[in-house]
This record gives sequence, structure tokens and C-alpha cells, in this order.
Amino acid sequence: MGWELFRRDHDGRFEMVGVDGDLLDDAPVTTLPVAAEIWIEAPSALPEALGRTEAAIDDVSSRVGGRIAGTVRAATQLLTLVYVASDELARPFTELPLPSGASLSIQPSIDPDWRRFDDVRPNGMEVRSMHDLRVMSQLHAHGDRGGVRRIDHIVTGLTDDRVEQFTSAVASLGFAVGERHDDSLHVHNEADPSDITADTWTLSQIAERHGATYDGWGCGIVGGNPTAAGDRSSKRRWWRRGA
Repeated sequence: MGWELFRRDHDGRFEMVGVDGDLLDDAPVTTLPVAAEIWIEAPSALPEALGRTEAAIDDVSSRVGGRIAGTVRAATQLLTLVYVASDELARPFTELPLPSGASLSIQPSIDPDWRRFDDVRPNGMEVRSMHDLRVMSQLHAHGDRGGVRRIDHIVTGLTDDRVEQFTSAVASLGFAVGERHDDSLHVHNEADPSDITADTWTLSQIAERHGATYDGWGCGIVGGNPTAAGDRSSKRRWWRRGA
């Protein structure tokens, strides 16, 4: 699965969380029982401000045979969670290069069950955010300029006797219901893909209440690179369950 991102609202503070997607299924790794929490406070925790430090974390983790499980980034703080085989192997992280005005704290703890990993594991609406950011990354890769446009959603598994109730429920929230093909019902609305998770979460909850499954969304690329994206007015990007 590779590295995954999702948004988190933590006590009113916006955080961007990164997680090793493979570990969502594979954790815990029994050969790495020590959690090393690397806390960095800095005037800015943006990737461009901490690029050298984060590259060093990658390098040290690789050298000691560790594994970066996740990161939690706020405006002025970055937590990197690395699992290593022993306390001593957390020591090299104390030598990380830091930008001016930054401070570093390393907190190793014995964690064979990887309970600290639960702090960076997505839950509920955060899982939806992770799926949405996958599509956003595809849009950006094809030169999308952002902005409001039509978003097409797919719901599957609605039985004939639940379609009318589902349609009424989503219409009351401003969604329009389109065609139904076999097992799939198309729903659409106008939205900015960068701020879509509330919509996808709402649709997924309504679909679940009606015995169906929210199966993804897609949209046209706005202002994309024709070479990379083909017909930029109609090229679409989708995510699916299990993607």
C-alpha cells in the first residue's frame, strides 16, 4: 500500500498524519518491540522546513534496521514513530540535524504489542480521509488546479425496496441522484475535492444504514496537463474499496 496520509482534528488542532499502509495489516512486527517517539518542536513543521531532519530520520532508521510506522505533523510540531529492536538502537536519533530554533526529544518505550501504533492508525472518518487523499494525490499529479466541480459518487448494493428511502435521505442533504446501472447507483454534488471528506463520510454512513456500500468518487481534472492527463475536461479519477 505504501505511505498513506489522512487529516485529523485533534482537540481543535489540525494534524496531517502519515502511516505505513502495509503496517495497517502487518502490525505488530515482533522483531521490533521498542517504540521510539521522535518529537521535534520547530518554528515550522512543514516538510520544506524539516526536510533535512526527516531525511536523516529515514537514514538512521534504515541503518539500525528500524521501521518508520507513522508521523503526526502539526503547525510547529512533528512526531515520528519508529520501531526498533532495542532501546540502544534509539540512541542514534539523538544526533539528528535540526533547523534553527528547533528542539528534539526522543522517548523510547517497550511496546511489543505496538499499542503506540494505534495513535497513528486511522479510525472512522479518518479512513475516509485517507481514501480521499489518494484521489487528491492523483489529481495533483495530473496538474489539477483545484476548485469546485461536479463530484460523482457510486453506491452499490441497494435493494429495490431501499432505493427510494436512500434517494430521499441524500436529496435532503443536497445530493442529486442519477442513473442506476445494475448494482450501482450514481449520486453527484458540487464540491471542491480538497474538502470532500465530510461528504464522502456522510454518504458512506447513509449507505450503510440502508444496507448498501459507498464505493468511491471521481471527478474531472481542471486545468490539467493534457500530456499527462489526456482530455483534461473529462478525465476522471476514482478510488474503490480495497484500493
